[in-house]
Amino acid sequence: EYETIWGFGANLMIDNLDDIAAMDRTCDEVGMDTIEMANTMAMAMEGGTLAWGDSKGVLAELNKVGTSDPLGRIYGNGTSYTAKAFGVDRIPVVKNQALPAYDPRAVKGVGVTYATTPMGADHTAGYGVCQNVLKVGGDVDGHKKEGNIEISKNLQIATAAVDSLGLCLFVAFAILDDARGVPCMAKLISGLTGKEMSVDEMIGIGVNCLKDELDFNKRAGFTDEDDQLPRFFREELLAPHNVGWGYSTEELQAAKV
Repeated sequence: EYETIWGFGANLMIDNLDDIAAMDRTCDEVGMDTIEMANTMAMAMEGGTLAWGDSKGVLAELNKVGTSDPLGRIYGNGTSYTAKAFGVDRIPVVKNQALPAYDPRAVKGVGVTYATTPMGADHTAGYGVCQNVLKVGGDVDGHKKEGNIEISKNLQIATAAVDSLGLCLFVAFAILDDARGVPCMAKLISGLTGKEMSVDEMIGIGVNCLKDELDFNKRAGFTDEDDQLPRFFREELLAPHNVGWGYSTEELQAAKV
């Protein structure tokens, strides 16, 4: 699976697919998210507990989670906790959730989503990769700031609506490039509920969902300062195009409903 192979593979400098598959199975057996745990292992490597590329070492450490082993108890708390325990300051998280595979400096549409979605870094909450890379539903340059806040906001609203309706997020690929797609979804809801549902009302479901989530976060103590990427993304350029991040926290507030 893409995120798992990236996270336990390239992200950790591991190229043994059999060991990566074993890491995936180890996580599945105890209900650990592979994005979170791959980034957790990266923090262990960054902190010097494991060597980069040590696939057997990663397997051994993953098997400690859920036991009384002290390191396992640290890893089980995720990327941010592990980084702080090992004194690492380049921590790839937003709102304590680990970043997925897409680098936000080169795929800024999804980077805005990482920064501003109420859930923390989550590519599925507003998959700007569609417009930045796949050119589905539009063509917005992922290396430049222009247009990516708007793309992320619209995708976050649409995704919240899709999620609330119990539909698979992958329907987005079908509906983004077909003008009949969204009206068809509204008709499906009308058929299920027996109440006529307009496109605007369906989009309103997504807006209201996000408002509820943002209200929850506010009451939980999150502020606008939490709607930003980690410092190193803002200070370091990404090769080979040498692109940076560049959004201020104030600018990113425009991505919220």
